[in-house]
Amino acid sequence: MCGIAGIYSSDRRLACERSVRAMVAALHHRGPDDSSVLIAPGVALGHARLAIRDLSVDGRQPFADPSGRVIVSYNGEIYNDREIRTELARDFGFTFRTSCDTEIIPLGYLAWGDRIFDRLEGMFAVALWDRDERRLILARDGIGIKPLYYAEDRDAVRFASEIKGIFADPAQPRHVSAAGLHAFFAMGYVGTRDTTFEGVHQIAPGTVVTYCEGKRTERQFWRPTRTAEITSIDDATVELEQLWRKVVSDQLVSDVPVGVLLSGGIDSTLVALGANRPDGKLPMFTASFANQEFDETPLARTVADAIGAKLRSVQIEMRTDLGDLLAQVVHHYDGQSCDEASLALLLLSQEVRKNVTVALTGDGGDEFFAGYPTYAASKWAARLGPLLPSGAWSQVGQLFYAFGAAGRKRLPLSAIAFRFAFGMAAGPNEAHACWRRYVPQFMLSKLYGSALRPLLDEDPFRGYKAEIANAEGDLIDRCLVADQRWHLPAGLLPKSDAMSMAHSLELRVPFLDRRIMDFAGRCHADLLLSRQGEKKALLRRLARRLKAPSAVTEGAKRGFNAPLAGLLRHELRSTAERIFEREADALAPFIIADEARRLWREHAEYRRDHSYAIWPILHFGISRTLSRSAVSAPVTSANLKMLDVGT
Repeated sequence: MCGIAGIYSSDRRLACERSVRAMVAALHHRGPDDSSVLIAPGVALGHARLAIRDLSVDGRQPFADPSGRVIVSYNGEIYNDREIRTELARDFGFTFRTSCDTEIIPLGYLAWGDRIFDRLEGMFAVALWDRDERRLILARDGIGIKPLYYAEDRDAVRFASEIKGIFADPAQPRHVSAAGLHAFFAMGYVGTRDTTFEGVHQIAPGTVVTYCEGKRTERQFWRPTRTAEITSIDDATVELEQLWRKVVSDQLVSDVPVGVLLSGGIDSTLVALGANRPDGKLPMFTASFANQEFDETPLARTVADAIGAKLRSVQIEMRTDLGDLLAQVVHHYDGQSCDEASLALLLLSQEVRKNVTVALTGDGGDEFFAGYPTYAASKWAARLGPLLPSGAWSQVGQLFYAFGAAGRKRLPLSAIAFRFAFGMAAGPNEAHACWRRYVPQFMLSKLYGSALRPLLDEDPFRGYKAEIANAEGDLIDRCLVADQRWHLPAGLLPKSDAMSMAHSLELRVPFLDRRIMDFAGRCHADLLLSRQGEKKALLRRLARRLKAPSAVTEGAKRGFNAPLAGLLRHELRSTAERIFEREADALAPFIIADEARRLWREHAEYRRDHSYAIWPILHFGISRTLSRSAVSAPVTSANLKMLDVGT
């Protein structure tokens, strides 16, 4: 797990060495073990290494094949590298000089071209330079576990694992994207391709982008689909059990300590059951909260005791003033997400990293095995939608919104009610995309400043809704596919990557192994969300088969959300007051300061619950003030080395 960065120039000029080094140094937290850069006519590649496999200098990147033709800077883990090694040695006569998974990428490219990425099982973001063809290839894993950003500026293409890596080059323009910000305020993220900065984009999940002599091509090699060919719950359980054991075993490969993040839910319990060793020495970690509504330590301990593993409880302290911690979250997100679980995950990652370098998590189980209540709600939406016209549903939503004022619950009943109604206003087939909205539509006409007002009639959920509309199958199938193609890679995976890599912790996600994702796509929706409304029916069946405690298999989903209303009024009050009362001018020309201030005061005084509307605006305000005052979290410069591969 690492950070990658670089610059491509179609005119073959040499990149500025200082700029490339600065780009890599900005990613030091992702790879504190070693850093190197390579500069050649037309290309510069940089790498910040977090050593996981083959800890020797043999694993240093950028990594070249023996001839020096193909050079790779790579972030991620490949789990089927042994099988690919065998095939490359047998069919092409290649020999290997390391035990690092990186080595199969340049040799695989020599064998199969960019089809090597179709063969990889794992998570990856890759920059590959073909010296002979003068071709740069940027590739990202199928579901988008590992991020890869790029910016095209005249004859140059800059790329990095994080946007801060691109902006470390002073030649890169930095301007806020109104369209990106419009999406961010609605969804809490932007999408799978764009960002909140003009000209800065993401390599889409499952995509290979190629630059050669100034020309750009793009190819998608994988994306989630649903065929629903498996209809027997018994057959599905047997097949999943065999596949699950294999996948989890593959993901335990490491030359550094490995652990498991255990919440006590179905997903992480299955990970723990699949990963546990006979000696019980694989450490398990759980987040412990003083508020019992959020604390799942007793469930996690029940699981750990059942499998004989040692559980380490990490106390997540919601301190009096969380402002500094939230500033760190914003810094590591580069303004691209505002997931409310980020505060806890950042703290958890910091503590876990003191014990292990790699941790397995249950991310992805909800999206591929129907764990969200919104799937059942979608069924109700199809039945209830025709009862009222869209405008009436919107009015109902505003009425319920007005009822919300106080409380520290995870998601108050009034919030559930107004979210349901606002979603219904979008139409029963599109409601699923809108239920997670942050800033409500009815607020925008007063809230938006001059830079955003032209976008009032633009639908920020357009991309999400398109995934629902274009997918095949019934409504639940289409909602599942939309979450897999949009909400998961755009909204949730950036959280896991950014918050863990802030502390150089590698998270692995067995549910997002392509073998598991393809299997889930073959399962009929009734096996995932039963006709009786049981969420994750197949996973619960597997957990029972693997002897998981009944408290887990029969328990309800709790999630990892923070109580936003209370946090803003208490632990984050001083930060919110600073942004909305004293530094609100930083929101201009995107947000009208007086209107943002009004929302904050109504919320702080318990007159309304504006927590979800305030939350993304607060993140944006913090990012603006950090940028203006240049007090973002300091980056420690790595001991960068120039790598000579004969280019």
